[in-house]
Amino acid sequence: MSQKRIEGIEWYVDRKAEGHGEPGIYHSYMTSLATAIDHIAGSLDPAWLMGSSGFAFRSFFNETFCPSAMSVFDWSAVLPEAVEQAGYECTYISRMWNEGALEEQRREEAHAAIIEGVDREVPAIVWDVADAEWGLIVGYDEENRSYETLTHAGRSSALAYDKLGRNGIDVLSVAVPGKANRRSREQVMLNALNLAIAHADGAEWTERPKYQNGLAGFDLWATLYQRWAMIVGAGGAANLPLDLTDWAAYYAGYHYSARCYARDYLEAVAAESEPLRQAASSYATVACHLRAVWERACERRTPERVVLSCLADHIREAKLSEARAVDCIREHLGVAKGSASS
Repeated sequence: MSQKRIEGIEWYVDRKAEGHGEPGIYHSYMTSLATAIDHIAGSLDPAWLMGSSGFAFRSFFNETFCPSAMSVFDWSAVLPEAVEQAGYECTYISRMWNEGALEEQRREEAHAAIIEGVDREVPAIVWDVADAEWGLIVGYDEENRSYETLTHAGRSSALAYDKLGRNGIDVLSVAVPGKANRRSREQVMLNALNLAIAHADGAEWTERPKYQNGLAGFDLWATLYQRWAMIVGAGGAANLPLDLTDWAAYYAGYHYSARCYARDYLEAVAAESEPLRQAASSYATVACHLRAVWERACERRTPERVVLSCLADHIREAKLSEARAVDCIREHLGVAKGSASS
C-alpha cells in the first residue's frame, strides 16, 4: 500500500482535569501516548496512565529554567517502559548523539516499525515531529516520501522520511505499541510505587549538576525563583531572558499537572491502605502549593520580588509534602528509607 492514514484518531485532552481548572496531561511524550492508547483501546484513564508510567511522580529541572530539562533522562529505560506499564508491548528504536554510525540503520528500522504500526491502525510516538517535542506519526505517503503527523499541540502536519531523527534536534526516538502484555494490575502498581521512591531519591539518571530531578530538584526550582526575586529587587528585570516567563509556565504546568495525577492515582489504588491514603493526601497538598505557582506563571509576566519569594516558599513547602508522601509509600511497601524494594 503506497498511502495510508489512521482514521478517527484525535488528540487526547483530559476534559475532566480542565473542568477542575487543572492543566491535564502536560509532557509531550505522555500526551502522545495518551492519544495512542485512547485510540487503540477506545478509552483512557489519564490518572492511571500517568501514575503507572511514573510521570505523575517525576520532576525535571535545569539551573537556568531551560525547557530541555523535560527530555533529560534515560529515554531507552523510561519511554518503552511507560508503554509496557500502560499494558502494551513496545517496539522501541533509538539513536543518540554518540551513535552517528548507526543513523541510517536505525532510521530504516524505525521506518519499518512505523509503517507496520500504521498499517494496523497504531500510531508511532516520535521525537521532534515538531518544536523539539514528542508527537505522533499517524500516516504515510510512499509516493511523496512523507509521514502525516499530529504534533504535541494536536495539529496535523507532515514530516519527510529523511527528516526522521534529524528534524533539528538530531536524535531518534520511536515507540510503537504492540499487542497487550501480561502485566497484572498489581504488578503495574508495585512497579509505579517503587519508581516513585526511586525517582524521589534521585536514582533515575539525569545530567547533574546542571539538571536535577527528584526531591533535590525542588530545591533548585525554589532557588531559581529566589534568584529571580533578587534580580527583580535589584532593578535588573529588563535584562532577564525574554522567554523566561514562558519557561517558568512550562515548568509550573508540568509539575502541577503531574502532582494532580499523583493525588488521583493514589486515591484510586489506595483501597484499605492507610499509608497510601495519606500519600494521596500529601500529594494533594503538593498540588495545592504548585497550583499557586502555576496560576501566577500563566500570567506570562514577571511578578514582583515579594511574589517571587512567596512562590519560592510554595515550592519548598511542596517539597516537604512530597517527601512525606514518598515516606508513606515506603511505609506501604515496607521499604526502609535509603533502600529500594524489588
